[in-house]
Amino acid sequence: MSQPTPTETSPVRDFTRKRERLLFRIDDDVFEAATALPGKTLARFAARFANVENIPVEQQLDAFTDALGMVLLDESNARFQKRLDDLSNPIELEQASDVIQWLLEAYGLRPTEPSSPSSTGLPSPASGTSSTDAQQPQVSIPATFLPTAS
Repeated sequence: MSQPTPTETSPVRDFTRKRERLLFRIDDDVFEAATALPGKTLARFAARFANVENIPVEQQLDAFTDALGMVLLDESNARFQKRLDDLSNPIELEQASDVIQWLLEAYGLRPTEPSSPSSTGLPSPASGTSSTDAQQPQVSIPATFLPTAS
């Protein structure tokens, strides 16, 4: 089967997205995550955190490192995983949590947070949020992965 050829009477809707590199630094290391995730990988990435607070801590840490393995490019993932065990050049769990939270947001998944007392529900499209944002999957990050306020 051949692909249809666009004509003036049948314009092609272009859904191509401009994707920027997702780079982040921890100490002297710069790490890179995939610019975008295939749909199934994105769903698995989000699912790793769906009920993670209800599983034992050891399994929570496995979920955490597995999720990073899904999104970090190979060389970055190898360095990141090594530093999670490196006593002389560690990545602390709090730093890794910040990375996961940033990546969730970069991929369009907003971690769920307790609502503020003044919350009136979803933001309106006029506030800069499109009506399709409300359909994004919600992800809950357990308190053990979130930095504490100082």
